[in-house]
Amino acid sequence: MDSLTAGIILILLQMCIALVMAGVFFAAPTEKSTRYWALAGSYIALGVLIAILNNRHPRALVLMTGAGLIMVGLIYQWHGIIAFYKKQPPKWTWLICVIFLVLLGLALQLNAAKPQISILFTVTTLLLHILSFHTVWQGQGGPPQTFVQRLVQGALILLIVGNVLKLWIAGVQIYGGVVPVTRSTFDVVATYVIPAAGTVLFSIGLLLLYFERTIEENRHLATHDELSKLFNRRAIVAAGERELDLSIRLQRSLTLAFIDIDLFKHFNDEFGHVAGDTVLAEVAAILQKTCRSIDMVGRYGGEEFLVVLPGVDLSGAALIGQRLINAVRDYRFLGEHPVTISAGLATLPLDGNCSWDQLIRRADAALYEAKDMGRNRFCV
Repeated sequence: MDSLTAGIILILLQMCIALVMAGVFFAAPTEKSTRYWALAGSYIALGVLIAILNNRHPRALVLMTGAGLIMVGLIYQWHGIIAFYKKQPPKWTWLICVIFLVLLGLALQLNAAKPQISILFTVTTLLLHILSFHTVWQGQGGPPQTFVQRLVQGALILLIVGNVLKLWIAGVQIYGGVVPVTRSTFDVVATYVIPAAGTVLFSIGLLLLYFERTIEENRHLATHDELSKLFNRRAIVAAGERELDLSIRLQRSLTLAFIDIDLFKHFNDEFGHVAGDTVLAEVAAILQKTCRSIDMVGRYGGEEFLVVLPGVDLSGAALIGQRLINAVRDYRFLGEHPVTISAGLATLPLDGNCSWDQLIRRADAALYEAKDMGRNRFCV
């Protein structure tokens, strides 16, 4: 394969990637990462095209324009990764492009040899790929856990290896320029084939990573309450039913805690519904923090919460009930307004002869008893 054909293939790949990313962005306009990736593909494709067209009759300004567009594209690619992990791309990143163009301009002014210009271009590209790899590594919290994460990091490693090969070629003065037309097969592979393969794998990996996160977010929304961040009613009931079946089968203790915020309507009437939502969210956080890691906490509806407590018997239920009451009692809305809860707890009978609906009704009855006794207390 000659370098002109390989260059055209690389341009077409970048344009296809840009179109796909643009389509994903228009489908979800609030997602900044896909917009950055669409821009990246467009700038890189345009930069490679200019470099190829400029090769037969090289002009310094045109060469700087093409190389600069490629660097802008790589920076946008990096920005897309930063945005994907919900961070704001720092403005100093553009200094990399500015420094590169200044050094390239000086090199051209001093009539630097083509291998020297090639080294400058490749080192800057290598730096941006390493920064992208570092951002992915940090965003994923270390080594990849899923196939998609491995694909993204593997593609970046392939791009980094390609840059190292190009540096080696330039170092031994085989590499003949930024984008020359005639090259050996090894040069074409290092300059075009590896970058093309790495770019395709990297772009596919980014798209799959985006879809993987979207699926996970949708799954989370299907099982969690948006306001309280706890399990929603359907999810907590499903989890509780599973835990009840397991407890009966293993002859293990189980307790349900039905919790209600006392005088919740007062917060809505006096401070507004936004304040009421704040109280709900903050009480939910207190309950989640107070319970054990194996306990399941959910918003049952309105200001009611349900806690599934595996392995907790009658004596343990009283301890947990008091701990929950005390934790919320110490909380102050807006730093001064006390908030209390009432809780009803029901334990699984020793013979295990109890359905989910029966256990819920017993916990609900205990909750009403706590309310009748003056609130800010629990009943088992």
